[in-house]
Amino acid sequence: MTATAPSAPAPGQTVGESPPSAIALHWSTRLQRLHQHLLNQGASPARTLVLVPYAQVMAQARLAWRQLGVGGLVPRFETTRNWAQQLAPFEPGELDFGQDPARNRVLAARLLEPSGVARLPVDLAPALIEQLLEAAAQLAPLAASVPPHERSDWGQQLRDDMAQLAPGAAASWEAMVQAVAIEWVRHSAFATDVLWQHALPGQALDAMVVLEGIQTDPLAEALAARWGGAALRLPLQVDAERHTPPVLHPCSDAQDEAQRAAACVLAELNAGHTPVALVAQDRVLTRRIHALLQGAGVPVRDETGWRLSTSHAAARLMAVLRACSPRASTDEVVDALKHMPCWPAPVADALERQWRQAEVSTWTAVCGSALLRETLPAGLESGFEALRAPRPLAQWLTDLAQVLRDWAVWPVLEGDLAGRALLRALWLVREPGAEPPAWLALAERKLSLSAFSAWLREVLEAANFVPPSPDHAPVIVLPMAQLLARPLAAVVAAGCDDVHLSAAPEPPGLWTPAQRERLGLPGREALGLAARAAWSQMLTQPRVHLLWRQHEGEEPVLPNPWVQVLLGQGGDADAETQDPRVARGLDWQPVRPPQPSAPALLPRSLSASAYSDLRDCPYRFFALRQLGLGELSELDTEPGKRDLGNWLHRVLKAFHEARPEPRALAEDLAALEPLAGEVAQAMGLDNAAFLPFRAAWPALRDGYLDWLHGFEERPGQAGPRFAEAEVSREADLRSWRIKGQLDRIDRQRSPEGDLAVVIDYKTESRSTTDARLRQPLEDTQLAFYAALLPDDTLRAAYLSLGEGQGGVAWLEQQDILAARDALLEGLPHDMDRLADGAPLPALGEGQACEYCAARGLCRKDFWTKHEHDT
Repeated sequence: MTATAPSAPAPGQTVGESPPSAIALHWSTRLQRLHQHLLNQGASPARTLVLVPYAQVMAQARLAWRQLGVGGLVPRFETTRNWAQQLAPFEPGELDFGQDPARNRVLAARLLEPSGVARLPVDLAPALIEQLLEAAAQLAPLAASVPPHERSDWGQQLRDDMAQLAPGAAASWEAMVQAVAIEWVRHSAFATDVLWQHALPGQALDAMVVLEGIQTDPLAEALAARWGGAALRLPLQVDAERHTPPVLHPCSDAQDEAQRAAACVLAELNAGHTPVALVAQDRVLTRRIHALLQGAGVPVRDETGWRLSTSHAAARLMAVLRACSPRASTDEVVDALKHMPCWPAPVADALERQWRQAEVSTWTAVCGSALLRETLPAGLESGFEALRAPRPLAQWLTDLAQVLRDWAVWPVLEGDLAGRALLRALWLVREPGAEPPAWLALAERKLSLSAFSAWLREVLEAANFVPPSPDHAPVIVLPMAQLLARPLAAVVAAGCDDVHLSAAPEPPGLWTPAQRERLGLPGREALGLAARAAWSQMLTQPRVHLLWRQHEGEEPVLPNPWVQVLLGQGGDADAETQDPRVARGLDWQPVRPPQPSAPALLPRSLSASAYSDLRDCPYRFFALRQLGLGELSELDTEPGKRDLGNWLHRVLKAFHEARPEPRALAEDLAALEPLAGEVAQAMGLDNAAFLPFRAAWPALRDGYLDWLHGFEERPGQAGPRFAEAEVSREADLRSWRIKGQLDRIDRQRSPEGDLAVVIDYKTESRSTTDARLRQPLEDTQLAFYAALLPDDTLRAAYLSLGEGQGGVAWLEQQDILAARDALLEGLPHDMDRLADGAPLPALGEGQACEYCAARGLCRKDFWTKHEHDT
């Protein structure tokens, strides 16, 4: 479904709506009362101030006044903040609580220092700073509603009252934070303080009117109180019944909910209903819906914005900082390189391929390898090191700005609207020659890279970014509370489940119920009433769509209690009949298993794993070996079974090469133990993630040495002796060549001479290794390794090193010669057939399909179902 491009209506007007809406009638009634009040007071509209609850109502109020038809001058419809900005510019004092999250965070840390917060554990101090900022943000509107000359006494009385209401010694830190928050706002000046000089009766104004929103504005109420009975208060809440029952949309999950919400918006637009409001309940869900609407070409005006921390600019900046950490993974460094325009994309791609092939997962391992270090771009390592030493915040910002310029990240941020907002929020951009802001000098403590990164994240999380958008866009994103008195054609409210829309919101902050009551902060009951009022106002709109998900991941989710009331009243919530999406019919095209043939792409040499691929599934051989689409190793900091296997191979190789002859068990133990740590360090595995493997090492080590001594010293004869480890071999089979690397070759004396003993280490489960031996002709690996040796007689076995399952076990292939002869005959035959053009079908059977890198290419998940259906 696509949206048409309806012409934008005038504010407050809906397309195709002939009678006035309930909200338009509501505005007319309220403003008639306002006009009558002015006549009774003998007040001029030009000298009348009307305070509205939020900025978006100002234009609607002016329009409604003009539509009233009384003529003459128009009253001033303002919010308190907008009025203050017009009266006088405001610059906060040195320690004033303000609107700048970066500045507030520095001031909060400084104000807590005398209380000993600097000496707290590193994870507790940021939590107290966050609590102080939250407490001060809640108190600031209350403090601003007190005249400046009375604010100090007001704060002192609050401190005394809070001391009496303190919850006890167990909450001493919380009580300290509350006391500091009161002191902070008590001695702060606010931008709206100028209003106390202009809102007095008979000076600049003849009348004061407050249009009351859903929640009380403390400052507006305090200013109106100065006027006494002369001030008029008019509630903006609409008392009319809803037009039509809301349409209920139960959705399966968040993705389904986003798609249906976008479809609801498009359906209303295509029906000529504009503007449509999209209620912002769930930030992530709203972004999804916004993206779907943008993809449909629908202009959207977002009045809520989003956190700067969720922008692409923030992701770019934090990627750079993560890569500077000495504990950075190679994955994080590659991510940062792809955000640095100073190096072209092929540089990052080449380094990524190289590091994957070398199987290095940490930046430390890259710098520790002379070969890998030589391939690093000039200036990369030194740039990372330049941002590692602790320094004061002011120096951090200066150095970060320079590094961003050196790596050409700065122009990218400046070219993006959110990027410019980020640079301003972090005070990275200033006028040429301007000194750093004075409050930065208060941040004297040196911050580590991790502490500075945490400060950046917290500032960006607190900073809001509202992108520019068309004034008359057909879709408006706004909070539910700001639907109040907004004449709209339709409302789409997604996220109406009991998780994202609570009927009883939890009061924020540290304050107890008794403290909230004394402070004048809304308690749980007041917040619940306000939420209910916002919900009721939304239902007065002409057309309302309510959507909720039934599952959040694997967990079931219930609809909001208010939605449950509507369901109990007979509301239709059929997921199929209410689905606004339009189904498209597609002709079914059966997908058959592929059977490619590519004789020109046959490799001239084969490894054991390549031949195993051919036997398990010819199509896997075609995709991975002929087309060369094999997967590269993941750049992952978490070691896995493969890392354990490589580590054991290297440890045992080093151990045996330094042990030419058998020796006492105690000597072997003393030699083997330090090798484990040395090899782990050389492989970059000496980290916390490898601890589970190291914890299992003592049992594995002791089990291996016990097996080794029993293996070498057999009753009545000398056992095999180590000869070589990690041995590369090649051999010709007619016109084909085979190659491989053998884990280990031992030699054993026999009447026929020295007998080769091929050993392959296995860290897989014992049952998997046992299964290999049950069918000798199906086990390619040992037979392949045996074929690489020229010996006429030999032995071959797997040495199981898996954890548990009885420890180390010797699992010998008794029919190795028969298996080798079968492979010597079968491999050339198979390859000759492929060279003659035989197809390579996708078998799609057995365990080979469960962990196959080519599964997405063969389309097994599609053709298997179709084959079954037919």
